Amino acid sequence: MRAETVSWRMANVPGNQEIVDTHTHVAISDDPHFPLSASDLTASWWTSGGTIDDVLDQLDANGVGRLVLVQAIGAYGYDCSYAAASAAAHSNRAAFVAAVSMRADDPVADLAALCDAPPSGAVIAGVRLFGVDGTEPAWLADGRAAAVWDFAAEHNLVIVPTVFANEFKHLKVLAEQSPSVSVAIDHCGFTDMVEGDGQAMLFALADIPSLHLKVTSYVLEAAERDDGDAAKLIERLAEAFGANRLCWGSDHPQDQRHDYAGKLALARHATRAFDDASRNAFFNTTASRLFFI
Repeated sequence: MRAETVSWRMANVPGNQEIVDTHTHVAISDDPHFPLSASDLTASWWTSGGTIDDVLDQLDANGVGRLVLVQAIGAYGYDCSYAAASAAAHSNRAAFVAAVSMRADDPVADLAALCDAPPSGAVIAGVRLFGVDGTEPAWLADGRAAAVWDFAAEHNLVIVPTVFANEFKHLKVLAEQSPSVSVAIDHCGFTDMVEGDGQAMLFALADIPSLHLKVTSYVLEAAERDDGDAAKLIERLAEAFGANRLCWGSDHPQDQRHDYAGKLALARHATRAFDDASRNAFFNTTASRLFFI
């Protein structure tokens, strides 16, 4: 890993706020200290361009200041070692979202062990709960998720659920039971991948103040494809949830439909009608409040 410096060229949003990317992944394919455990053999983003140095080079080239490193389950499963080491090596600009298997009998025990002895001494800002692995996420309703919510409340962790929109009924119950726990929903719940009106399922969550949306490149690309202009969806989300509950994430380098510059340009274009305060929230202050305080 490269040595971190304290200066990088920032592409500020109005008000001189740096941009924060809330959804990045890292992987290294040739380091025996961090062996891959790839579960998705159809993907290959981790074979090149996915190291922490590669990702930071892209952020620096595009003036993005800080990033959230989200455990890459497709590449490593629940071994968080590389993401943690990367975050620890760049702690002045990187936050770390770990992950534990929710299919385990006692995921809270695994999460507690991870928090007690985090790899590389990384500070854990949040925990990813992955429910799009092809199995039914029974853990959302059988008490395991509720126990993780309780743990998150005690340890000031952000919950980052990766679930389909048809599971939002369970998220709603969990969020209402633990209103102090901040939740950032990955990819807005993949609303285009469920039977029924996925967007209606998403907007039904707008009155729960602890729920935030990670508006990733996946979301923007799908909206651009379906609506011709991603701004149509993003402006509706901002009106319903408030821009202070939205945050941008590139999903780099896993999302390969655009290069990093293209992903940032798409996000800027989708928010072109935002006022300065809303744009600051989308690109900086929501992310800072969730993951960096």
